[in-house]
Amino acid sequence: MAEEKNIDPLVFMQQELCDMWGINNQTKYVFYYDESNNCRKFWVDDSKQQFNTDHTADFVLAGLVRKEEEKVEASLETFRKPLKLQANVEEIKFKNLYAKGDFLQCVKERRLFETLSWIDKSPFYIHYTNVNNLFYTLVEIFDSIVKPDEISEFGYDYFKMKSVFYYMFKGKADALQILMFKYKYPNIQREDVEAFCNDLLFLLGSRREMKEEEKFLAGMLARAAQSDELVFLHDNDDYVMQENYAEFYADPIRKYQKSRHIFDEETTVQDIVKKQIAMGENMADNFNFVKSETDIFVQLSDVVAGILGKLFKYINSTSVNQRRRDVEGLSKLQVENILLIDKLRMEADRENPGFLCSIGPWDGIGILNRFFEMVKSRKEK
Repeated sequence: MAEEKNIDPLVFMQQELCDMWGINNQTKYVFYYDESNNCRKFWVDDSKQQFNTDHTADFVLAGLVRKEEEKVEASLETFRKPLKLQANVEEIKFKNLYAKGDFLQCVKERRLFETLSWIDKSPFYIHYTNVNNLFYTLVEIFDSIVKPDEISEFGYDYFKMKSVFYYMFKGKADALQILMFKYKYPNIQREDVEAFCNDLLFLLGSRREMKEEEKFLAGMLARAAQSDELVFLHDNDDYVMQENYAEFYADPIRKYQKSRHIFDEETTVQDIVKKQIAMGENMADNFNFVKSETDIFVQLSDVVAGILGKLFKYINSTSVNQRRRDVEGLSKLQVENILLIDKLRMEADRENPGFLCSIGPWDGIGILNRFFEMVKSRKEK
């Protein structure tokens, strides 16, 4: 028991979550990271009255991970011939070598197939955290209007209801941005609580058209309009919904204390991360930031993060009918690349469910899995 007192409270909390979700954080791993769709800060641009970035483009922190004892020898020269790299290419970068358009365009690349195949045959797994920015900020409203015990009292699932709330507003994102600008969201003035909630309700339209769960949440919004406080939406900076993404870098450092973490240099967050970790009690010195050109595995992590960023944006911005039409028109190489991505996901999940972390709507993973199932069916025809 004396030993427990020396554990950083955040690390202790992480351990409880790992035990709950069956995440193995005792094995010694080596993680490599890069990011995509990194807008540095998510906010309502007051000059344009809209988000500063495409809200369908999830922030992705992703890359490669191996067991510490599984040594891998590779360099840029390992990939020069299979990727047909010209002599002047000194670094593998997704945006230069693979990113020719949207997700469906990127999976036409033979280079992507060669890279994913190499990862598949190596001792590496992939890992990722994707953050749906719109979901992440709408949760602040959700948690301000209803408590978890109230949701369970009415027989609803807390996480599913967060997802329902997100989908109620997702298709109205353009109008939502203007409304957020109007009230300097997420810094709502207490005297504006009623007007803000009523404007949200007006945006949602008639309750007669709503499903039962949606009616419940609209009712919670109407109740909140009669209150004088939205607990998470006061005393914040005007317009700024995500000051930075440092917490998503610090999270695996705390979670996998026995592992090593190698990040691509990211000047906007690395000092914040170092400060956050340094403030912890008995935190392991288990991470560093490096220049990507010095580490081939950080470069390959850029490819993993890049293609996943394109994938999540595609899933967020298309309907099931659009995806069904797209799948029918896929080429053989596109099918192979998409199924390789799915294979790497499944292998990573089998090794450790903590390797795949999605911060988004409850059924987002299900939508993604159904897309992969459509592609598998297409191959089998």
